[in-house]
Amino acid sequence: SDYNLDCMPPHGYIHVLSLTDNIAEFKNAVNKQKISGNIDTPEGGFDAMLQAAVCQNHIGWRKEAKRLLLVMTDQTSHLALDSKLAGIVIPHD
Repeated sequence: SDYNLDCMPPHGYIHVLSLTDNIAEFKNAVNKQKISGNIDTPEGGFDAMLQAAVCQNHIGWRKEAKRLLLVMTDQTSHLALDSKLAGIVIPHD
């Protein structure tokens, strides 16, 4: 790249902030984010959705809340199991 960027290392999912009513805290968390070297954007979104669905205590879902996760993308996903080509062989629990 011709740009001197301070990127995060590739990752599948990083929990940054639990659900909150604190708008200033949310803006601060968003402003601290760096781009990632990860080039598998479509799967990254699905991994984040999976983590948001199963890690209820970290996310901060209320017990009575209806949960809605929305993904909007112009990317297409890979085929099932092609992650093995990248050496990702341990499935989610």
